Parts: sequence; C-alpha cells; structure tokens
Amino acid sequence: MLTVPFSFLGCKLFLQEEVIDSVNKNDKLTLIVYMAADNDLESYAMENLKQMELSNFSRINVLALVDRAEGYDETDGNWTDTRFYKISHDRTNGSNLVSKRLDCPALGISSESETELNMGNYQVLKNLVRYVESQYKTEKYALIIWGHGTGWRNSVIAEKSLAGESSVRAVAIDDKTGSYISVSELGKALENSSLSVIGFDTCFGGVIENIYELRNCADLTVASPGVTPAGGWKYREMLEKLSASDFSSDSIAEIFMTASNASATKFKNEKIENLVASFDDFCMELSIRIGSSMGRNEVFNSFRELKSYYSSSIPSELYLDLYSIAELYTDSEDDELARKASKVCSAIKLAAVTNKNENPEIGIYFADRNSTSTVSPTHPADYVKTLAKLDQCAFIKNTQWWAPTEKHDCSSLLDILFYQADD
Repeated sequence: MLTVPFSFLGCKLFLQEEVIDSVNKNDKLTLIVYMAADNDLESYAMENLKQMELSNFSRINVLALVDRAEGYDETDGNWTDTRFYKISHDRTNGSNLVSKRLDCPALGISSESETELNMGNYQVLKNLVRYVESQYKTEKYALIIWGHGTGWRNSVIAEKSLAGESSVRAVAIDDKTGSYISVSELGKALENSSLSVIGFDTCFGGVIENIYELRNCADLTVASPGVTPAGGWKYREMLEKLSASDFSSDSIAEIFMTASNASATKFKNEKIENLVASFDDFCMELSIRIGSSMGRNEVFNSFRELKSYYSSSIPSELYLDLYSIAELYTDSEDDELARKASKVCSAIKLAAVTNKNENPEIGIYFADRNSTSTVSPTHPADYVKTLAKLDQCAFIKNTQWWAPTEKHDCSSLLDILFYQADD
C-alpha cells in the first residue's frame, strides 16, 4: 500500500493532467463528499455510499473521497485504503459499490493501486477541492464534510479521545494517523474556492466558531449545532431532490437541510460578520453590567439553564445556544442592554434559519462539562485569546468580549463569569 508523503500533497503538477473522467456539458452541479471514515463510522460511510448509488439522479457529478478503517465493516471486499469515486446509479441493488474508481493525481491516488491518505490533514481537503474545480467545469460546486465533529476543537479532550480515553471526537478524525482538521485549518483548506454551499454531515458543525471561520469560503453553510445521528443524511432522497432543483445556492442549501436527520441550520455567510459584531457588542454591554446592576453568579446560573448542545459523554464540550443567550435580555429593564440583545436576535434571524425550530439554532462554546451538572472552572489554552497563538480560530482573534484572555483580567464575558471572585 502506498502512503502519500505530506510534501507531495502540496504540489501543483495535477493542473497539467488530462481530465480522467468525461464531463457532461449539461451537468449543473459538482458535489464533493469528503468522507473521513477511518474510524468507527466506517459502516455508515458504506451505507451512505450505497444510498447515493441507489439514487436516480441527473445533471450532477457526485465525487466522493472515501477513507476506510480496519475492523468495523467488511463489505465491498473489505478494502481499508483511501479511494476516489465518481458515484453512478446502481440498477442491480447489490451490496457492492458499482461506482467508477478514479485517479486523483493531486492526491497521489491511482484507481489501480492502494493509497492511504491522512484525511485529518487539511492539505488533502484543499487539494481535493482545487483538483475537482479544475477538472469538472459546472455552474455550481458544493462540499459535504462527512464524519465525526465537535465544532470548536478542545485539544485536551480530543487528545484523550485519540488515546482511547474518551468518546469525544475532533473534526475529520483519522484513527490511523491520530489526527484531525482544526477550525482554523478548515478555513485554510477552503479559502479562495468556488464553493457555493458547504454542508456538515457531522456533529457540532453549526457552532459560531466554525461558521465564522468559513464565512468567506461559500455563499451558504448548512450544519447542526448539536449531536447528529451516526447514520448520516438521507443521501438517496437528497440527490434526487437536487436533480429536480434549479441548482441555486439557496435550493442546494435547503435540500441539504432537509436531508439531515437532525435539526439543521442554514447560514447566509455574508451576514455572519454583522451577527458576530452585534454579539460582541452585546457581550461588552453585559460585561459592564455585571458587578453593578447584576451579579456574576446570577448571570452564570442563568446561562447554565439556557438551551445548550453537548455530547452525552463526559467530559465533553458544552455549547450554549446563541439566540437564547441574547433573548434572555431582550426584556431587560436596562434599555441599552435590551436594545443590544434585540439587535443580536435580529442579526441571527437575518443570518440563519433552522429547519426544525422557530428560532435559528447556533452554538457557542461555553466550557467543558465535567459531569452532568458541573462545568470546568477553566478553559483550554486553545480557547484563550492571545497574540502568541497565530493559528487560533478567527472568531477568537477578531472578537474581544466573549473568549477569556491570558491574564483573566475581567476584560471579557467569560473572564468575568469564570475567573472573577464570587459575589
């Protein structure tokens, strides 16, 4: 089996390659599915691929990069390497894949040999998208990131997970290499692409740290803020609906939403900057009020009662619902705080819509859950705002009033709630 070295993944030689697969001039959409299944989700990946093959779709190129694991699923010859497929319709209803296996010179993949890629390396995702965009000329491009996910990555928890100490996962986890794609790396992988829609068939894709990172990478993003079923989206139905659509970005995103078996949110990426700016302004106002008109414990305890998203495993990340945070203060007797809270709610409604809830659902990292009733009194170093960490996600870099700071000098809301002395 060939293992592709990291240096090869950065090459640009593929731009000179001949198009390997024929391109239909009537195709409207190229859909890329990045299936990071070198983990305990392997069997679901194979089931989802068969759902795609059983779908009777047209005018779409469906291209799937699939990385399998060892020991979870033995279907289709029990191959365990990384393969690149163009999905085709299965008229036989058989259990084996009938889709065409393709070469992908950008990734060093040959249809005739076995190649093991690290799907947790963001360069693999980046080069895949660039290659597909260069070889398949269609009006629209969309990407589905498939696999495990925790939204904003807590490095301590993820490292324990990789060592088998926790069931918490990281983005696009690859068991063979023990790696993942971080939030900031997702932005690097997808910047300057031609993607219209990015979808997350993962848990915790719909958290503001993640969505803000991708705000300039596509027109729309579709993701769930909480846990999603391991069985994945309804791919057969999704592809058939896409075939019958007008292939607008909004139609693609709406169909992604309905394909999810969980509550999913559609984000208008051009509105995310304003949403985050409004939330940061609200956090400043609330921070000023704590210690004067309201107490720290009062705010902390009210936050702990809000709508939230988390894994059933312990420890796990705890995400609060962004809309619920602001809504808590829209009727405040403090007029300025109420105004800024209402502004956040309005900004959220302009930027997002959720298919199974009246109010848009977006998560934001609050703390780690130590038990079903307690949270960690401190935050991981990766979530502490500091100029020393150049690879911090853009949300932490570009905001001032939410994430804790190095000195914990009460200059942010989480500083006050976690590091200020009790009332």
